[in-house]
Amino acid sequence: MKGREISPNPRWPYSDRMRSHHDAEAPLRTLISERVNFVSNLKTIPDVYKRKSRRRAIYIHVPFCTRRCTFCNLRRFQMPPPSDYHKLVIKEIQTYSSYSYVKEGVYHAVYFGGGTPTTLKAADLRKILQSLKSNLTLSPDAELTIETTVSDLTEDKIAVFKDEGINRFSVGVQTFCDRGRRLLGRIGTGKYAAEKLASLLDEGFQNVGMDLIYNYPGQSEDELKEDLRVMDSLNIAGFSFYSLILLKGTPLHQMIKMGRCPPLGDLKQEWIFFEMILDYFLNRGFEILELSKLVQPGRDNYEYIRIRYENGDTLALGAGAGGRLGNMMYMNPLDIEAYRQQVSSATGLPMMGFKVDNRYDFIHNIIGKIEFGRLNWTDLGYLSEDSEHLRQFADKLAAIDLLQTDPSGFSLTRKGVFWGNNIAREFATILVKLRACR
Repeated sequence: MKGREISPNPRWPYSDRMRSHHDAEAPLRTLISERVNFVSNLKTIPDVYKRKSRRRAIYIHVPFCTRRCTFCNLRRFQMPPPSDYHKLVIKEIQTYSSYSYVKEGVYHAVYFGGGTPTTLKAADLRKILQSLKSNLTLSPDAELTIETTVSDLTEDKIAVFKDEGINRFSVGVQTFCDRGRRLLGRIGTGKYAAEKLASLLDEGFQNVGMDLIYNYPGQSEDELKEDLRVMDSLNIAGFSFYSLILLKGTPLHQMIKMGRCPPLGDLKQEWIFFEMILDYFLNRGFEILELSKLVQPGRDNYEYIRIRYENGDTLALGAGAGGRLGNMMYMNPLDIEAYRQQVSSATGLPMMGFKVDNRYDFIHNIIGKIEFGRLNWTDLGYLSEDSEHLRQFADKLAAIDLLQTDPSGFSLTRKGVFWGNNIAREFATILVKLRACR
């Protein structure tokens, strides 16, 4: 963890801020190594994973975008989806439903992610949703989420979502500032984006949320204040907020390198913006759901991510989708032709998966507890009786105002939320070492 230790710099507890849950989960990679035959393992998943109380989710990946954002380095395709993409996903659904382990489960969340799922045609989205319902069992109160941009959210698609029971939207707005939208590669004005969010709420959808990016190049405090004002006026259910991560190789990185736009604000500016966001919305009744999400109480519970941190199954469908079934993780190929060949193969499924065990599940769950802001000592299971090292580490973090400890465990402070991925990463690293000795 070079460069991730507690820093001697009195201003910041760490030398670098981790901004993604993927950073927090990095120590788990050492626990995923054993390759298994996917189909054989799917047929012989241990009974412990079959209990009915175990919640499951479905993830459908649509790796296509009408326009690629300037800050994005993810492997996505800027093109219309192939005309048969929805048919490939439906064929996957039908293939998986022929396996008793998948068929007999109850699914409590469905998440269409990407990319931009709404690059698919309205009729194709309807067919996928109807296939899910006819081949698998969704719980009556299942959370059904669609990621979308404002420009791809057309009236015919909204009508489909209303008919088919979509009840949660994650809209990639990023900012309402027109200058910021142009810089980040967003389509349409901030006014148009606000009107589209308002139209969703007017249609009767209650759980409408959005993404907010802050600390993008040249952003002023006044520009952020205007974003917050617009969000407040819309009465959205909640929002995810991310400090912009500048990645090498992206168009935005090249623009800054060539002097075509200002650099990102420094860590001090990032903290100021973070404080502004929390101050504004916590004073208006919002609450911190997890490290990067503020919600209005009772409007959004983000069941999909909760299920994943509970180590529930995630049936992953679509090119580039990664998921988990029982004690096995897997990933579909992102290349469309390779994905098409897999779906059309003799089994229609991946050739291999990777086994996870109790060590992985235990530590992944602990990371989730920290990401949601609270860890009880009883969450440590048998380690709760042998957790002196962890308690000492928690006391160390409490001394610099990252945690607030009590006899039952600890909660993240506001400063701890800012550094939450760093904290989760350190706990995971300690636990990997402790569990390796068992």
